Amino acid sequence: MLEKSELEEIINNDFGKNISNKTLYKYTSLEVGIENILLNGTLKFSHPSIFNDPFDCNEKLLKIRLTKEEKRELFNSIKPKIPSDFRRTVWDQINDQNKYEEYNKINRDRFKISCFSEVSDEILMWSHYAEKHSGICIGFKFNANILNQFVLAPVKYISELKPLDGNAPLNRVIYYWLTTKSERWEYEKEVRAIAKTKNNENAELIKFDLAYVSEIIFGCNISQSSLELAINRLEKSMMNYNLISIKKMEIDDKTFSLKENLIKPLA
Repeated sequence: MLEKSELEEIINNDFGKNISNKTLYKYTSLEVGIENILLNGTLKFSHPSIFNDPFDCNEKLLKIRLTKEEKRELFNSIKPKIPSDFRRTVWDQINDQNKYEEYNKINRDRFKISCFSEVSDEILMWSHYAEKHSGICIGFKFNANILNQFVLAPVKYISELKPLDGNAPLNRVIYYWLTTKSERWEYEKEVRAIAKTKNNENAELIKFDLAYVSEIIFGCNISQSSLELAINRLEKSMMNYNLISIKKMEIDDKTFSLKENLIKPLA
């Protein structure tokens, strides 16, 4: 059982990490990176239900368990608001774990996520999310002002799932749920931007200030013509282009790793 106090400690530590002014990286295709993010100033936020990890935010993995006493206390707290002929139905639902899972699924779908990484040179990330190294990786430096649009939180990687204390506040439980993944994904070093959005669609575009963009890195497999065209468009369109460093990944011929080649330093 993950106790309420442990959950609070985990979340408080996460918020502490969000204060740091580190660069967060977004791996994506060249088209999405240039058109949607850098020219239109939008980030895509998606429901966790459409992510590529079937365990990601799956409601069956939340495992909130309430004791009989806690269930009775919950029922008594809402009993005065329930018509007498519906009370038995509500009590049966409180005792039905499947109903809890359905309720948790509804809560999950109120939130959408945009994914970032703490690193820009992870080969698997380039392969999976940036068109097999032909895409782009965009560096952001967010500050506290972004909190009115979304919350940033590092993902926690765990090897086993623990039932959560049923007395923990629901918003804390949901937060923990949205930022916990299997240790198999640890190489991603993921940081999530979490927003509570207004529509019920699977995804939503959220505007952001382009001043948060600090660097742009092109993949090692991008063609020279695509690279030149992209840089030309950025140079003409981005007001803060001179404040952004432009790089291109290259294959390190001595190791199985990538290295950055600086194309344009800061002005």
